[in-house]
Amino acid sequence: MRRLQKAYGVRGYGPPHLNLRQPFKWRWSQEALRRGVEGILRGHQPFRVKLGGWGVFDGKGVVYLRAYGGSAFDRLYQSLEPLAPPEAEIEGPSYIPHLTLALDLERDAAEALARKLPPPPRKSFTIKEVALVEDDDGDFVELARFPLGPLEK
Repeated sequence: MRRLQKAYGVRGYGPPHLNLRQPFKWRWSQEALRRGVEGILRGHQPFRVKLGGWGVFDGKGVVYLRAYGGSAFDRLYQSLEPLAPPEAEIEGPSYIPHLTLALDLERDAAEALARKLPPPPRKSFTIKEVALVEDDDGDFVELARFPLGPLEK
């Protein structure tokens, strides 16, 4: 993703990542959020994400790489969704798991870029951990990292 961003002079939001949730407002302490996310993720197993093709979110100037996580992604997503209301109404059943390549492009430029991008060099990858991040004026600040896997005995 970084090589493509550099080659085409575009940027995403923070380092390349797959969102399990869209940005949301949290009104309690960071520690409460960390504990809540940790509890939700406890016992979730690592899972494979398959990569699809490039797409464009209409009206947003976003070029993205579609990801398919199957039932494991769906379970994680559904367990995290009630945590707090999203900042924008783009969640729920119509949510598209994705990795963002480019933001803030004109619609025609976004569509042209999506058409000329090469297929991803990998067909899939494994999600082994989840990071909880905070937006600090457009930069991600990592608050916690949670490995996925069986519960420790």
